[in-house]
Amino acid sequence: MLRKIVILIIVLIAAFGSKAQDIHFSQLTQTPLLLNPASAGAFNGYYRAILNYKSQWASMGKPYSTFMGSFDLPFEKRGYSQRAYFGLGANVFSDKAGDAHLATTSADVSVSCIVSMGNYHKLSAGLAAGFTLRSVDISAIKWPNQYNGSSYDPSLPSNESSKLGSFYYFDIATGLHYQYLKPLSRFYGRDIIHLTIDGAMFHAATLFHSRRVGIPEKVYPRYVFNSSLRYDLQDTRVGLVPSVLYMKQGPSYELDIGFLVRLRTSKQTIITGFLTESAFSAGLVYRYKDAIIPQVFFEIADFGIGISYDVNVSSFSKSTLYKGGLEFSVRYSRQKGALYKNRN
Repeated sequence: MLRKIVILIIVLIAAFGSKAQDIHFSQLTQTPLLLNPASAGAFNGYYRAILNYKSQWASMGKPYSTFMGSFDLPFEKRGYSQRAYFGLGANVFSDKAGDAHLATTSADVSVSCIVSMGNYHKLSAGLAAGFTLRSVDISAIKWPNQYNGSSYDPSLPSNESSKLGSFYYFDIATGLHYQYLKPLSRFYGRDIIHLTIDGAMFHAATLFHSRRVGIPEKVYPRYVFNSSLRYDLQDTRVGLVPSVLYMKQGPSYELDIGFLVRLRTSKQTIITGFLTESAFSAGLVYRYKDAIIPQVFFEIADFGIGISYDVNVSSFSKSTLYKGGLEFSVRYSRQKGALYKNRN
């Protein structure tokens, strides 16, 4: 009981104190709008929808449960002479944890301007605006004073008081996104080099409402650097997918380094150019001083499914028993025919 109370206090301070931090997922490639608003519409397809779910710290009692959904699409004009176009995206998530019903709900809309620079390069700048609601219910907690010596008695007073309450705020995010996409060969479908580099700033401007008494509100800006590469070994079915993510928010930071091996199980049709490729990917992500995260991905044409698990290896593992979080992602991306065709 004492351990749970201590953990609860730590979580509440982190969530409502002056060092509040944003949520994060372990499948780095499956949360583009959470990492950079400039990635809205910056892909070679008609539209993209992604659902994410994560459950973590189940060994500590009621787990954190995080749901997220995103949708984005490009507004690309017809004709190869049109080198610039817009992207639009929407992102919502809900995060709930523990007996105190600690909750964060957020929604935002992203707009990006995408410029094609030659045959293989694209650069986009994006802006997102949205709101976040945070709440907690201290009355739902079972306090030591409510134990009568043999069992829990909810009729006993807790003798606890708190000034914590719900509040919400509006904020703005901005970012830049660069990608390099080049075809290599077509022996086993379309071998490619696909490099992305992202830089973003979240909470660039924040406006609070419903101020709480006695606790200063402060949401630090979140700075994000993210890069991933898909490099297909020419004339084979194998691709290599390294990635790196660095985020800093106030006194906290996160560094994730990942590496996946991608194996194409079926290739696309060469004659028509329609995208029917299927693949299986497996690998690891290491979150510095926190977790080792095995991951697998299944891709069947326009659909993708990801599964990962955080194995906690930090000093907190004594309490979590090395149990971190199970995460799922489901993606549907309506791709274009002749996806990697070179434009002249």
